[in-house]
Amino acid sequence: MSDIIKLSGVSVIRSKVTILDNINWSVGSGENWAVIGRNGAGKSFLLNVIAGRIFPSHGKVTVLGRTFGETDMLELRRLIGYVSPAFQYSYDGATSVNKVVYSGFFASNGLYYDPTPQMIDQTADILRRMGLSHLADKPFGLLSSGEQKKVLIARAMVFSPKLLILDEVCTGLDIASREEVLSFIEELSHNISLIFVTHYIEEIMPSITNVLYLRGGKTFASGTKQDMITDDYLSDVLDLSATVHINDAGRYWLEVK
Repeated sequence: MSDIIKLSGVSVIRSKVTILDNINWSVGSGENWAVIGRNGAGKSFLLNVIAGRIFPSHGKVTVLGRTFGETDMLELRRLIGYVSPAFQYSYDGATSVNKVVYSGFFASNGLYYDPTPQMIDQTADILRRMGLSHLADKPFGLLSSGEQKKVLIARAMVFSPKLLILDEVCTGLDIASREEVLSFIEELSHNISLIFVTHYIEEIMPSITNVLYLRGGKTFASGTKQDMITDDYLSDVLDLSATVHINDAGRYWLEVK
């Protein structure tokens, strides 16, 4: 099994503060990972490293067979779809859905260049395939939170990436909208490698195969979903006393004692 991601001794230090500390982690082909940890555990920094948005202070990073420092990072970023909570608030509310998706071609949080005819055609195709064509001309700011999340995922898919990184994409959604977005992601996950950051095990869909726990910027534990989602692991990493339950559909929920 080839590695989609391989981190060796990766640390990130900012203003003499160690945010990620000696992370060793491999993601194999065919694996979809959930990354779980408390606030401040380093989850978003880890994603930014993988997405090629920041370089580690120490260590080696290889993503999709390309090693940082030895490859064209702009070309690599085009193979990685990335959705962050910050994206949802970085667009003028009057910006159309089409323009939000066009901006993905330029890796910008706004549209500062005219899209080419090919980009326009690709955007129409992406929105059609993702069931979002009816939103194409609507102002982004008038969409529901769940619709905005779906549009941002469409934006991340403009280059047909081989890796999709989703950072807390269900934050702020009501239960119905959350389930719509999770079902949307579940459909995508069968054709792309997925890294999914969440605070809530209820959001871990059946297609997730593995779990990485971060605590204090360090790898706390990692392994298969079945081995990792246990009372002991979750209680330790979240600093609480918890019992894990699972239903017939393979969805988890947490009971705090």
